[in-house]
Amino acid sequence: MILERAEINVKDGQEAAFASAMDTRGLAILRAAAGCHSAVLGRGVENPGKFILLLEWDSVDAHVALTKTPAFDEFKALVGPFFGGPSNMEHFDMG
Repeated sequence: MILERAEINVKDGQEAAFASAMDTRGLAILRAAAGCHSAVLGRGVENPGKFILLLEWDSVDAHVALTKTPAFDEFKALVGPFFGGPSNMEHFDMG
């Protein structure tokens, strides 16, 4: 199992709109991807403009495959405008 951790900084004043977009459509897009077992979003306590996205994948290849689909294009169009800079993303082998 692979855990993907992405830290997303959201533009000031756009935090509620980003969280809503993720709740109403973004997480569903990710969860529907082949090889994705779960996707959850958390919001920073000390820094409410920072979000963490945790996804469980079969493999890194499953994540990469998603990035080449129309569903990922939809995801980027939905949430990309809220990003306040590049996200910090890593994968971890959970055994």
